Amino acid sequence: MGTSIKAPGILHRYTSHLVAFEHSQDGLAPNNSLLFVGGLNEGFLTIPYAQDLAAALAPYNYSLIEVLLSSAFSGWGHSSISQDVEELGKCVEYFQSLRPSGKVVLMGNSTGCQDVLGYLSFEGSRPKVDGGILQAPVSDREAIEMIYPAEDYQRYNEMAQQWVKDGKGDHVLPNDVSLSILGARVTANRWLSLASPGPDHAGEDDLFSSDLGYGRFQSTFGVAGKRGAALMILYSANDSFVPKSVDKHALVARMERAFVDAGGQLGKGSGILPGASHTIREVGEVRDDFLERVRNFVQSLDKEPQNRTQNTR
Repeated sequence: MGTSIKAPGILHRYTSHLVAFEHSQDGLAPNNSLLFVGGLNEGFLTIPYAQDLAAALAPYNYSLIEVLLSSAFSGWGHSSISQDVEELGKCVEYFQSLRPSGKVVLMGNSTGCQDVLGYLSFEGSRPKVDGGILQAPVSDREAIEMIYPAEDYQRYNEMAQQWVKDGKGDHVLPNDVSLSILGARVTANRWLSLASPGPDHAGEDDLFSSDLGYGRFQSTFGVAGKRGAALMILYSANDSFVPKSVDKHALVARMERAFVDAGGQLGKGSGILPGASHTIREVGEVRDDFLERVRNFVQSLDKEPQNRTQNTR
């Protein structure tokens, strides 16, 4: 059943065909921006805590801005993390031009975390940001393995691999592969990026799987740690998309270690969110804990001006 949501704000057109929604709070005009990217099938106002987060940030001189990428809603099926990162860079550039003295922090939920970590660690030249927050950085590969029977998972991997070999990587796989389960039609390329079959698990989306070696985390979190932006990881203790066999505390500790060992500034609130689900649907103490960690993180950011362009090649 549908619902109506009243959310005052400003719609910004940051490219000719992409927009971002800035939540407005009465009487406040924050100078700093927290750019938020949701996960698969998400878009404006689909994350339960969005309005609470906007209200929590405003007194601290931050606006919550929900970024609509080409991959929003069902668009992720024919997009990629690299494309998301490129579009996110244009959004960052827009708000840095709009508020040249303000801070910019990136925050992702679920697959949106891949966008944030990709922005902080992938090669390429793009505007520098002041911080990144990963809320529910779960492995899409491990989630897919939970959802699909093993024989189907293997069959779809083989189908997608063959299509790529045949030069049909951008062709959409049959509907039974993903539409009824994942909610979108998916190209062979994006399926392989998310499902990331072994033995190499080389999918571009495969950044948070629990079986990845420390060296793999060094190539992502470690690279991000060298580039100056602060980071906070918020991993939900009751995330239904994480296999029960995963030691969440050990996994987050390895991610944090790779970042800190490379010189990165880790937020004090980084770690496990007790009682929290994937999108923090809980209200009361669980959500208040989350909001407090985000507030403390943005307050802790260095006030010294930074070079606005990072060359990451």
